[in-house]
Amino acid sequence: MPKNKYTSSFKVKAVLEALKDPDGTAAYCRRKGISDALIHKWKSQMIEHTDSLFEIPSKAVKDKIQKLEEKLRNKDQIIAAVTEEALELNKILMT
Repeated sequence: MPKNKYTSSFKVKAVLEALKDPDGTAAYCRRKGISDALIHKWKSQMIEHTDSLFEIPSKAVKDKIQKLEEKLRNKDQIIAAVTEEALELNKILMT
């Protein structure tokens, strides 16, 4: 049987709901059909990565993002030009 793929937002919501459930995490998991171990794993992952929620990217990271975005724009322009050229050549060959 294939494993379920849960989105990040689903995991966060499930963990928070499980923590707030008046009957406890185990009861919540039984009602929702989610493994108790998964909820605990997701909770640990959330706790482990909470510090990154409030981090401000450094200048080096911002610069790298900007360079990668520029590179992506350049590639998009190249793809558009090659696609246009291929369409023109296809028209010529079809006539």
